[in-house]
Amino acid sequence: MKKGPERNIWGYTQCVTLTGITALLLTGCMMTETLTDASGGQAQNSKHQMLDQEFQIQIANADLNTSTLSQPLTPLSSQQTSVKVPYKKGESITLRKGLPLFGGRKDNRIAVDQMKITYLTTSSDKYTLAAVQGEWIKVKTKDPYSYWLPGWYALKQSNIMTETEPRTFTIKTGGKLYLTPDSTVTWPSNEALSDQALIVSEWKDWYGVSIAPRIWSRESTGYHHVILWIKKKDIASQTPVPDGWFTNESSLPASLLRHLVDTKLDQTTTARQTVNWLGEPDWKEQSRNMNETGDPMRIGQTWRYERNDAQLLLTFDKNMKLTEIRWNLLADQQNEAASGSYSRLDRFVYTTQVATGKFIPQTLPWKPEWVNQGDLNYTFLQAGTEDVLLMKGDDGGFSGMHYDDSFYALDRHTGKMLWRVHTGFGPAQAILNTNRDAVTLFTSYDTDRKQYVDRVRHINLKDGKLLWEYRPEGQDQRNDSTNKKNAANDRVRLNGIKAAQDVVIINTPVAEGSSNGWLHVLNSSNGKRLWSKKLTKGYQLVNRSADEPYVLYREKNQLVAADPSTGRTVWQVESEPSAIDHIENDPYFDGIHRYDPFAAAPLGRWMLLDDQWVLLDLTSGKKRSLIPARIGQQIEVLNDGMVLIRQNQKGNMYGDYDEYTTSLFDLGSGKIRWTVNAKIERGLLEADQLYVIKNGYPASVDYRNGETRWDAKESVGANQHSTNQGSYLIIGDRLLLPRNEDLLVMDKKDGTLLGRVHDVVMGTPDHRDRDAKNGTINRIDDEVYVGSANGRFRVFPADLLEEEISF
Repeated sequence: MKKGPERNIWGYTQCVTLTGITALLLTGCMMTETLTDASGGQAQNSKHQMLDQEFQIQIANADLNTSTLSQPLTPLSSQQTSVKVPYKKGESITLRKGLPLFGGRKDNRIAVDQMKITYLTTSSDKYTLAAVQGEWIKVKTKDPYSYWLPGWYALKQSNIMTETEPRTFTIKTGGKLYLTPDSTVTWPSNEALSDQALIVSEWKDWYGVSIAPRIWSRESTGYHHVILWIKKKDIASQTPVPDGWFTNESSLPASLLRHLVDTKLDQTTTARQTVNWLGEPDWKEQSRNMNETGDPMRIGQTWRYERNDAQLLLTFDKNMKLTEIRWNLLADQQNEAASGSYSRLDRFVYTTQVATGKFIPQTLPWKPEWVNQGDLNYTFLQAGTEDVLLMKGDDGGFSGMHYDDSFYALDRHTGKMLWRVHTGFGPAQAILNTNRDAVTLFTSYDTDRKQYVDRVRHINLKDGKLLWEYRPEGQDQRNDSTNKKNAANDRVRLNGIKAAQDVVIINTPVAEGSSNGWLHVLNSSNGKRLWSKKLTKGYQLVNRSADEPYVLYREKNQLVAADPSTGRTVWQVESEPSAIDHIENDPYFDGIHRYDPFAAAPLGRWMLLDDQWVLLDLTSGKKRSLIPARIGQQIEVLNDGMVLIRQNQKGNMYGDYDEYTTSLFDLGSGKIRWTVNAKIERGLLEADQLYVIKNGYPASVDYRNGETRWDAKESVGANQHSTNQGSYLIIGDRLLLPRNEDLLVMDKKDGTLLGRVHDVVMGTPDHRDRDAKNGTINRIDDEVYVGSANGRFRVFPADLLEEEISF
């Protein structure tokens, strides 16, 4: 960690006077556009395609192997000379890295800072010549996409162009900007470029000038600098930008820092060059997974350069070559609020994230006791015993992009992996037994044989040894010699497993596609079948854990509790089909209860019976409390047993925050204690203060009346979509919350944002809201268990948080 005094960067401005180019920047885009290829966008006009079809190849000089691609004159090209490039149409063309690629041909009707450059040439991409029009050439990439750039860069004479260290400059009156040296395409020089321009290269009597875009990020699109040229004799003065751009002594504005990084850093940049230019990073961390879902994880090292107004994150691969440039920025005129952009050039990534709040969280130290690195992105704690942690790994993909899950066990004291089972992209479950010393695994896909095979295995929690296995009927009779991928499709597939006290419940349909089913109840100690029951159409198993005393199922308008050993009915409750869809059928709903991985499940459950939410005593079947159920409603049980009721006033499953009311239901009185016009969720109660997410931002409300005590809407900002990344956790006066890509630390008394925990990468796992709610962050005694989005799972000592984070 780099130490040093607080940077004084607020209010700082740096002005580079460039006489004669400001009107161009401010008004260059005001002219009416008549040609699509002179517009700022990246879209290709149909006129280009027509012209491409009309051009002819002409060999101008056999010795130079040059060709001219002629075309009908257009208003854009009529004043331009036709460049002669040493390539023919369809030939591979050599281009130096870092050249701006344009969406169309440009002239001075487009302001120099509004070129909307979204891609730069790279050393790894291949380019093919597609057309020549005037001074411009059109190239195609392997994707295939088409771009334009000045043909001068394809000429041998451009090879002597050299990079220079960046310099600010002033320009003489009357100086012009040129598309390339001696180009007929120019921009007038009667305006100042302010701090948007840098000298970055030279060629004979010319300087190459990099001009930053007026807007860096808008509507999920990021933009890059453009390179134009100016005669050396037109430069009045120039000043080198000293190295150490991010050092404590540096006071460069964030806009200039971004321009420098965009101009100098790319996929060929080494760690040593980075230190020379930027200085030592403030922090070094393990990166997020740099590979796409489905490929093996690739974790690098991320260097963090942090200021109050901007953060630069540079990620290097295992060879310490730069692979990603990421900016975390505050919203301003160059970056739209609550926006972000992402672009990939081959394996190199540019990312911009614009904060929704007024502050970017600074990194705080907190040293873990141990860290385990997994091989899938997300790590969720499923259950914990005195010595073992049962974990779930997930690649985070959804739908067709989900490839793998895993269940594994860690030594609670050291973090050492004890065993692991990969489950592929088929449905899978892991349920701890009543004694919490063994786990039953249901897997539907064999990752070794690459085919669907249902397996139910009961294994020892500490060492992963197989204790018994249940084989579904007919599975051994399938033909493995032909059509292996689909061999299992001709047999009945399991619907999954459940558990109750000392038993495992196998759920299987009577026949493939049938809505009737069989319940097979097995002794969890030895796997022997205790009893079976055939269930009729519409049946449902409702057990949640092996702590529940009975086998629970719905059939024929009855909720039945059966003795686990005999199947005898112990109690039953009438349960007419509800006209309201159960909220837990919604994959984005994060669950009614928050479960403690280290504790037994509660024996009171809220269930939807008829059109009522009923708090049912699972031991006796008695109804303890009732809440009328409505369409568009969600309920959430707080840690004291009270219930938050969220109601969409339009009766929709989803909606804007202003469409919701939230009420607190008092379990003791059976009445609503208070109602507020807001969507309140993810509540954690301490004394009379309820910490929540209110309309997408962290807040605290008075538990007695629902009034807001503090909120972090301005400091942290509001998320448009309230995906559950993990629950609140309290440590002393600190409030921890997984949010966006960070584990935030806040002051619980007033909501002040204190920072983010060092080396913890969070994420937004689609359709894993319940796993995240219960398994991302937990505490037992003095140990804090924290998952991540880069395969890491760690244990922090709670008592050191206050000591290491001092203000």
